[in-house]
Amino acid sequence: MRVIQTLAAALLLAAPAQAYAPDVFAVCHLDPNGDNFLALRSGPGSSHPMQAKLGPGTKVWDWERRGKWYKVSVGGVNGPEGWVYADYLCLIEDH
Repeated sequence: MRVIQTLAAALLLAAPAQAYAPDVFAVCHLDPNGDNFLALRSGPGSSHPMQAKLGPGTKVWDWERRGKWYKVSVGGVNGPEGWVYADYLCLIEDH
């Protein structure tokens, strides 16, 4: 039994790690007669403070999803991070 456990552990350690490749979205579906921005928030929900206003066409990379709220980085994988409401995102690149 000990040999099987050791072998299983060795196989897990030898398996290549899968890197997460985020999907890329653009801010879309905004009302030009309204605020015309998507709020980047500190957490997943409208009760969290707004960190920035994202205009139409702003590119974001998603890292986590909680229902319709996506944790994203703005402008690239190393850009500022926050949460946005997914109904205002259009998929550009699916990874």
